[in-house]
Amino acid sequence: MKRNLIGILSLLVMSLLFNATGVYAQSYAKADVPFAFKVGSAQLPAGTYEVKVASAGANSIMIQNDQTSAAALSLARHEYPRNTGAKLVFHHVGGQFFIAEIWSSPGSYGMIVPTSKQEKELEKELQLAQGPSGGHEEVIVAFN
Repeated sequence: MKRNLIGILSLLVMSLLFNATGVYAQSYAKADVPFAFKVGSAQLPAGTYEVKVASAGANSIMIQNDQTSAAALSLARHEYPRNTGAKLVFHHVGGQFFIAEIWSSPGSYGMIVPTSKQEKELEKELQLAQGPSGGHEEVIVAFN
């Protein structure tokens, strides 16, 4: 009973965060992601995604599929500007993809998405099975 209550309250809070973020969010850009991927614990299908960042100073991002309206919200930290193109960076671990970084344009601040518990566990399993060289590879998807 207690577990159900916690689950319901968590969903309610996430719903409120989606609504509040949607009002104040600013669009970063769109990208065609050719594979399913995870944002935190949410699984999103392949498709065209719009990445939104809450207003200046906020540490959250929302990724929403244009066709299906599937969306996920995640905390992220700002990263100092780099001379890099507009792109999404994914970690490919054990056959799964996890969003890791978001860069809107060269010389702009980026957003780093914290490594999820599932991604960390998969990396550990791979390292135990394959040795220290096991782990993840980075996959880059350019913004449209």
